[in-house]
Amino acid sequence: MIRKTRGTATGGAKRVRFVCLLCEQDVTDERRNRCTRCNGAVDAIYDLDTVSLPESRLTPDTLQHYFPLLPLRERESLRWVGDGNTPCFEVPELAKTIGVGRLFFKDESVNPTRSTKDRIASVGLSRFGELGVRELVLSSTGNSSTAYARAAQLIDGFSLHVFVGRDFVHRLNYPSHPRVTTHVVDGEFVTAGKVGEKFANDNGYFWEGGFFNLARREGLKIAYLEAYDQMPVEPDFVFQAVSSGMGLLGGFKGAVEYRELGRLSRVPAFMAVQQETCAPMAHAFSEQAERIQPHHIIENPSGLAHAILRGNPTGTYPYIRDMCLQTGGRILAAEVDRIRRAQRLLADVAGVQVCYASSTALAGAMRAAEQGHLDGDSVVLVQLTGADRPSVQVPTDVTTWTA
Repeated sequence: MIRKTRGTATGGAKRVRFVCLLCEQDVTDERRNRCTRCNGAVDAIYDLDTVSLPESRLTPDTLQHYFPLLPLRERESLRWVGDGNTPCFEVPELAKTIGVGRLFFKDESVNPTRSTKDRIASVGLSRFGELGVRELVLSSTGNSSTAYARAAQLIDGFSLHVFVGRDFVHRLNYPSHPRVTTHVVDGEFVTAGKVGEKFANDNGYFWEGGFFNLARREGLKIAYLEAYDQMPVEPDFVFQAVSSGMGLLGGFKGAVEYRELGRLSRVPAFMAVQQETCAPMAHAFSEQAERIQPHHIIENPSGLAHAILRGNPTGTYPYIRDMCLQTGGRILAAEVDRIRRAQRLLADVAGVQVCYASSTALAGAMRAAEQGHLDGDSVVLVQLTGADRPSVQVPTDVTTWTA
């Protein structure tokens, strides 16, 4: 689709097509997250012949720098909230420990809410503003909701309804605010999302869409574009912990775009990692299943990494599976002890304090090396998606729902 779109813009103007990833139908209603024909995910495709990125950063505003590869038509629509410009660094000692050639980390924990999800809020609210969407409903395990709530308090004109499962309330770190309404649902993440989507439909609000909101994937893509720009060599393998997998899919799309632009010579192998206590995708992948089956679903997921506790990834798994197979990657499960060890290594050797979800990504690289998927010449990039936040601010004005 990217190659089919090249050279189609007129007069050198930016061209963005919104296309279904499954059936390749063009989607004319830019507010839609899913295809009207097959219900597939919609993606933004750019005419890369019109794309020109500066070789060096002219501004700390990441949205301005990467605007040609973002799903907005006008620069004036951009609303940056201070995310990005995060470090990417090499740790030779850890490379030697796990048995790979070179090992790089992209540390997203230095973002404003200590999570890569701040990038979602910047691109998401920028795009919603351009589309005239001012009141929206969303659900998450805490990071995306916190990022959106912070951004909505900084940017006038938006109202949010945040839905969260009761077990994840402690992961919401923002104060009560007139423009942010918090809804607590008796249930886990997937249940809270279903209640939130019904609430949006019943009241005529815009359902933000989670994984299927292309602005999320495009925002998370920027972290990878930064990493590709920062690394002195190209990665052979990329590791990230996944729940729905939208961040890794964004990184893959960015790699394809950079390959087509000549900024990468090839697309690396993308490796999705889950914790073994909640690994429906990894189990399905190991069985070579094309779809999530009932026995893969975990009704009441538990585990160290709360940010990736998604027991039912039925809607998103096919996209992650296809990406991994296409790039020569895999979906792996990391054991609890290995995740704990990875967190200690990151603190003691790399000097970074990150959450268990970030540690799961390194644990996946460790396991892949142990199983022979990596070798002594492999260049590995591990995405550290965030760190634990101190619970100093939590919303106190909430509405309670019984699912």
